[in-house]
Amino acid sequence: MSLHPELTKALKKILAGGYLDAPEDLRSYSCDMFGRGLPQAVGLPESTEQTAEILALARRFETPVTPRGAGTSLTGGPVPLRGGLVLGTARMNRILDLSPGDRIARVQAGVVTGRLQQAVLEKGLFYPPNPTSADYCTLGGNVATNAGGASGVKYGVTRDYLTGLTAVLAGGEILATGGRCMKDVAGYDLTRLLCGSEGRLAVITEARVRLLPRPEAVRALSAYFGDLKATAEAVAAIMSAGFAPCTLELMDRAFLEAVRRAYDFQFPPEARALLLIEVDGPAEAVNGQMAAIARLLQGQGAFAVSVAADEAERQILWRARRGGTAALVRQAAFMVSLDYAVPVSRLPEAVARMGDIGRRHGLKVVMIAHAGDGNLHPMVIYDPADARQAAAYAAFEQDACRAILDLGGTLSGEHGIGMEKAGLLDRQLSPAFLRLSRGIKRVFDPAGLLNPGKCEDACGGHE
Repeated sequence: MSLHPELTKALKKILAGGYLDAPEDLRSYSCDMFGRGLPQAVGLPESTEQTAEILALARRFETPVTPRGAGTSLTGGPVPLRGGLVLGTARMNRILDLSPGDRIARVQAGVVTGRLQQAVLEKGLFYPPNPTSADYCTLGGNVATNAGGASGVKYGVTRDYLTGLTAVLAGGEILATGGRCMKDVAGYDLTRLLCGSEGRLAVITEARVRLLPRPEAVRALSAYFGDLKATAEAVAAIMSAGFAPCTLELMDRAFLEAVRRAYDFQFPPEARALLLIEVDGPAEAVNGQMAAIARLLQGQGAFAVSVAADEAERQILWRARRGGTAALVRQAAFMVSLDYAVPVSRLPEAVARMGDIGRRHGLKVVMIAHAGDGNLHPMVIYDPADARQAAAYAAFEQDACRAILDLGGTLSGEHGIGMEKAGLLDRQLSPAFLRLSRGIKRVFDPAGLLNPGKCEDACGGHE
């Protein structure tokens, strides 16, 4: 089925080479790591103004629009469940302004996060949000999902660095929120409302982000443990002792084994888990903190603690962390990377429960975590074509959600809801919360054309 002929003609005129409808292009924009759904066409605008024209046409022809960044989502968020048009931001990829004086950058939504990070480092500045997919994901997608990452334990998440957005509403109206000021309380905080809205309220085309001074020094430490729960307990000990690491990553043995097979990463044979810890700041203070953390870890049962001697050793550790998920995907028939968060004090119990639930349902569960802020990512390997394994995974997800909520946690710390957890929202969110969420959606998108079928749309919850 194709788009309305008049809509197709108008889109081709606006987009020129940015209109795609060949079967191979549609397949390329039909999926992320979680879900599948074929669009009828793909539009790649170059500006806010083109985006506005496209959304006005989509409203006129009652055509669903699914915004998409780089497609690195893990929840089905950018997957077009109801056909229509995928609106990709790949050609909106310019850094429009970078002001060291104001410590502000203004960027288009399709700018790759890692490219922005490198550009500001060259100015002696620092953009802290650091998703594991930073080399591929885009700022627009980061804003849409309120992306976090490894640096969240010290620096927070995407919303903490937004000073303003440019977005296009469902009917084509352009909305500007915030600006260049560090402080701004004029009107409702629509910037934060749009951040994390997963492309369901508006299409984000530009972001203004706050920058920090570049830290003088960064040091990395690795610590191996013979027990996974003890590793999580060491995380809680670090945080309760008052340290301020900028990274505190947990990786279990199955994850390390995948990295070893893919990248020849070497680790002690008796290791059951690895902590990757980084501290940044003034060099003298960093060295003192690293020494103190190393002593604490040894007291918590770490049997091999080592501070990276230089940047090359630090990058070896990061290659293991960043490359492990891709390594697992290549080595498995199918994998789902889940996303939960719990209070840090409950992390040891959460890690133990995920393992217990996996064993009970006969599934392989690989565990990693942005452990310093309680954000854990159980990765479940199974074959969805096998009815028994598919049923086991469905049961695992239900039990895992119950366990996380019992521990005072949340169903998503950073990946978002998308398709994956849409039917589970009413377990965490109250009837009033869901009613207001649906009301906000109607105000922004009365025809329900933006990213339909996701989040509260698919929740059987309460009206």
